[in-house]
Amino acid sequence: MKNLLFCAAFSIALFSCSSNVDLAIDNPTEFPVEVTIDTLRVEVPAKQVVWVEMGKGEHKVTLANDSIISFNFTDDLYMLNPTQTKYLVSEQYYGPPAFQASYNHVLPNKTIEFLGTEIEGNYKTISDVINKVSWDYGPRESLPEMIQVDSDEMYTVLLKVSDPYEIMEQYMNSAPEEEVMETENP
Repeated sequence: MKNLLFCAAFSIALFSCSSNVDLAIDNPTEFPVEVTIDTLRVEVPAKQVVWVEMGKGEHKVTLANDSIISFNFTDDLYMLNPTQTKYLVSEQYYGPPAFQASYNHVLPNKTIEFLGTEIEGNYKTISDVINKVSWDYGPRESLPEMIQVDSDEMYTVLLKVSDPYEIMEQYMNSAPEEEVMETENP
């Protein structure tokens, strides 16, 4: 009987651990990109994400320039950046304005360079080919207008990864019309 219970518990533990990796291959550019994972050739259309599911462990990623990266995929979710684009990771605060000051108080005051401009705040950049996903929303995914914050929390913060084209588009859409016209017609 003890062996039966042990086998049942072991089986549940074994099957509850995922042995697969989800790999989001992102292409923020205007042109299709080709990537090979082991022997699987994947074409990623312009400004699209293609998902690949594979087993955990060592895999070879071959980029369009024929460079080969061997990587041991141990986590459940990764983003592949075959174009080696520099992405911006930012935070979005959700909660009452009364708690915004306490949130801002814990933020590190740092300056980074992105798109040739220094920006100050709690930002970071990623540009590695293989990135473990630690954010809530990826490139070209919209953040929600509102979310429900758990009753035991004062506020929550969501992490968003943006590609440079997405940032430029947001800037162009938020710039006053006169300013946009001036930049289009010097």
